[in-house]
Amino acid sequence: MKYYKGDIIPEENTIFVFGSNLEGRHGAGSAKVASLLFGAIYGIPEGFQGHSYALPTTDLRSRKLLPLETITSYIRRMYSIASMHPELDFKVAYCNQPNERTLCGYTGVELQSAFKAAGPIPDNVWFSEEWYNSGNLE
Repeated sequence: MKYYKGDIIPEENTIFVFGSNLEGRHGAGSAKVASLLFGAIYGIPEGFQGHSYALPTTDLRSRKLLPLETITSYIRRMYSIASMHPELDFKVAYCNQPNERTLCGYTGVELQSAFKAAGPIPDNVWFSEEWYNSGNLE
């Protein structure tokens, strides 16, 4: 498993994986960074967009978190896409501590469990140093 330190910077082979909402409104947190620096397209809630990959975690209309099982299925799809593109580095933008909640409302350990439950992590999917060092992805 690979990890990055600090901020994810735009590079030709880097795909910025960020938490999205089902409406594709990329207005805050890592979604806003994806929109400003990595080519995320407003209105598109999932998948490749420029040098980013949107991973739905919330539904703004209902103001509810998506169930972890649903998020896991989106992660599984992202793993499949990553496996088809070994020339690209998919860098997951989460770096919160195990008990710290993200904007989507889940803690680090809850999201890490979804990434782990999605199946074998492709070699070209990178996590933050914080997540790597947590030991929760092994």
